[in-house]
Amino acid sequence: MQVNLGDDPADRLLAVGLTVDAMSLVDANGRAVPVLSSPRSMEVMHLMGTARPMAIVQVPQGAYTAAAMTFGTATVTYIDAAGQPVQRRVPGPMTANVSLTPALTVGSTPMVVNLDMNMAASIAIGSDGGVSMTPVMTARMNPPVPGSHDPEDGGMHGLSGVASAVSAGAFTLTMLQGMPGLSLATGPGTQFMGMTGMGMMANGMLLTVDASRQPNGTWIAERVHSRMGGGAMVAGVVTSLTGSPPTQLALVMHDGAGGGMLASNLAGTATIQIDSTTVFEIDTDGVDLNSLPFTPRFDRSTVTRGQRVEALSSSPMMQGGGMGGMVGGGTLTATLLRLEQQALRGTVSGYSASGSQATFTFALPVDSAFARLTGVSAVPAYRQAGTQLRGLTSVGDGATVVVRGLLFFDGSAFRLVAARIVGT
Repeated sequence: MQVNLGDDPADRLLAVGLTVDAMSLVDANGRAVPVLSSPRSMEVMHLMGTARPMAIVQVPQGAYTAAAMTFGTATVTYIDAAGQPVQRRVPGPMTANVSLTPALTVGSTPMVVNLDMNMAASIAIGSDGGVSMTPVMTARMNPPVPGSHDPEDGGMHGLSGVASAVSAGAFTLTMLQGMPGLSLATGPGTQFMGMTGMGMMANGMLLTVDASRQPNGTWIAERVHSRMGGGAMVAGVVTSLTGSPPTQLALVMHDGAGGGMLASNLAGTATIQIDSTTVFEIDTDGVDLNSLPFTPRFDRSTVTRGQRVEALSSSPMMQGGGMGGMVGGGTLTATLLRLEQQALRGTVSGYSASGSQATFTFALPVDSAFARLTGVSAVPAYRQAGTQLRGLTSVGDGATVVVRGLLFFDGSAFRLVAARIVGT
């Protein structure tokens, strides 16, 4: 059984780092069956419009009617009315009981349990800026879809980590959050990027992986992207820039891997040093950029506040004090800066379709973190032939949806190209 954790949106929040200390499934007789062998660190806001595997376990066959979860201390970072990031810590333990309706029936075939934390209902921000948290969870269950790398269907997509236990046809991906390690096989169908094959893989290499479950329950890597031979990776949302052209970015962290990285960095701040030698790239995996009415661009002159990026360095991250007294701070000198997928929630208007493509205006809540960071309350969005719909069969004016994709800035305007459009 694969257990995923995802996020239902809360617009003001930029990052929420927490630890799932324990989780059990409860059967019809009230017996609790442990699911986690150890605590799991997670940052949940980057899971808006998607999910991340938290555990792969075998549990006794039978019917389960509830899941019980215990969370440790959470770090919450939001954007205040002045457009500045504010960090608060909410002490644990916190508990959540999730009803499984209909009951989760575990038999001889695999199942996927998708847990969503409703962040808008779980976190309250007071008039004094204080934060309280009472986790509110929902659950959906389904069998895995063979060959899918979508996590909701039992696959894995865009997992970043460090290679270890490398052999001729297998390796382990060690990650900062979610599952601490995952054993993966490779085969003739595995696509390698940045290297020609397993002969070039080495322990300590930074990787991004898509994988799918095989009928025998093992995992095969469908796509392996070599990111760096060592060093560290930081991913998060840009909250400020220094210099013109910029020489320094401040990120609120969503993920990390490699040297010097700690789980306590999640939802903290990172300072990213860039210069004329920094390489800029667009992570196009899963995003259809064909036949757009503009030229997608990401470089030193167009990186800006509100974008989600990934910084890679050949050196470890240097731990240090967070900006503005925030915890979880660190500094990284970027060899490469890559534009990554992010999600925004809003209301559709002006929907206009042409063949397999469509354009629409995406109006954001006025108190959303993105709107407060950028001063922008509406973004042009693009549905492509390759855009995936989840939780809805069509898109039209008045619909409130989550759009997950690549957010481009041309120096004056944002444009969001959808990889996914998710019903809310």
